[in-house]
Amino acid sequence: MKQFVFILFFISVSYADCDSGFVEINNLCFHEGDLSVIQKMIDNSYQSGIDLGCQDGDVYCGSPNPFMDTEDFWGWVAYDGIAYDIPANENGVVEPLELGIQEWENGRLTSLMCGAYIYCQLSGPIPEEIIDLTEIHTFRLEYNYLSGFVPESICELDSNHDDYLAFDITGNRLCPPYPECIGNSDFWYQDTSLCNQIGDVNLDYLINILDVILLIAYILDSDNLDYQTLVISDINEDDTLDVLDVVSLVTLILN
Repeated sequence: MKQFVFILFFISVSYADCDSGFVEINNLCFHEGDLSVIQKMIDNSYQSGIDLGCQDGDVYCGSPNPFMDTEDFWGWVAYDGIAYDIPANENGVVEPLELGIQEWENGRLTSLMCGAYIYCQLSGPIPEEIIDLTEIHTFRLEYNYLSGFVPESICELDSNHDDYLAFDITGNRLCPPYPECIGNSDFWYQDTSLCNQIGDVNLDYLINILDVILLIAYILDSDNLDYQTLVISDINEDDTLDVLDVVSLVTLILN
C-alpha cells in the first residue's frame, strides 16, 4: 500500500521553472494537457444542465459537486509520493486540482479517483480528449451522472480495463454502443433510460425525415462535428459519415 506524507498545499499559478507544456503550481510542475482534460470534464458537467433537485443552501448538491470548492473538502493530490491537502479557494467554481483524489508522477496524471464515495457528481459526456491522459493507470468515475457515448479511445488508456479497482465507469448514464474493451465487463451497469437511439440525429427521441435532413447537413460539414454527434449519426457504424448512412437511416424509418 502506498504511504503518503500530507502537506498543506495553497494553490497559486505561475509559469517559471517548468519545461514547455507544463505549468507551475506551488513550485510543482503539472502537465497542461492533463489539467486540460480534467478541466474539460468539469466544463462538461457545468454545461450539461443536469437537474439534481438541489435545494438552496445545499453545499453538496450540484454538478460538479460544489463541496469540492470548500475548505472542508477532504480530497488531496499526491505528487511524486507526497500527498498535499488542497485548501480550496472557495471562488464558487471547481478547478482541476480540486476534483476528487489525484496522483501525479513527474508532472503527469497517473490516477484520478472521482467515483463512488468521493461524490464528484460529474455529468455530461466523457471528453474525446481522454486519450491525452497517456500516463494514467487508475481511472475511476463510477456512479456519477456521465451521459452520451464512451469514446473508443478510452480503450487506449494504460489501465487494466478488467480490474474495477483500476478502471471503472459503471453506474452512469452512458449509452450503447460501448467500446469493446469495456462492453462485456461483469460489473458493467448503466442507466440507459434517457439514451437516444442511433439514428435519432436531432435527439428528439423520434426517428423520422427530420433526422435525414440533419444527417445530410452533417455529412456536408462532417469536419466540425464532435464525437457524440458522429456516433449517433453513423447509422451503419462504419466510422464514416456518407450516403450509406442516409440509405440506412431511410431504411430504418421505412421499416
